[in-house]
Amino acid sequence: MTLKSALNQAFKLKNYKAASSFAKRLLELGPTPEVAQQTRKVLSVCEKNPIDEQPMNYDEYNPFDICAASYVPIYRGNPVVKCPLSGAAYLPEYKGQLCRVTKATEIGKESLGLRISMSQFR
Repeated sequence: MTLKSALNQAFKLKNYKAASSFAKRLLELGPTPEVAQQTRKVLSVCEKNPIDEQPMNYDEYNPFDICAASYVPIYRGNPVVKCPLSGAAYLPEYKGQLCRVTKATEIGKESLGLRISMSQFR
């Protein structure tokens, strides 16, 4: 469903190169016949003109996290800070702020987490 949405949005924005990539990935997953037929039609249009008219901050070959505050990709190898409770990823500029996911923890704060031992029950 995510790839189908990404495909449709890229196609509407005339980002045919990105749409072609999404279409190929979607077809590899073996969608329903109706979705596959529609995807093949879109793919044929995209392959005739493989250009992106709108710039995108997306690299399909580099794994990434999404910043929970700015919604931009944080690619592997770039600095990242995390929420100690939810593990949500943030850009370093958000360190020390309140987590947008939990609304209870400080971004980038080090914590040990919950510790349970037999001595606590005596």
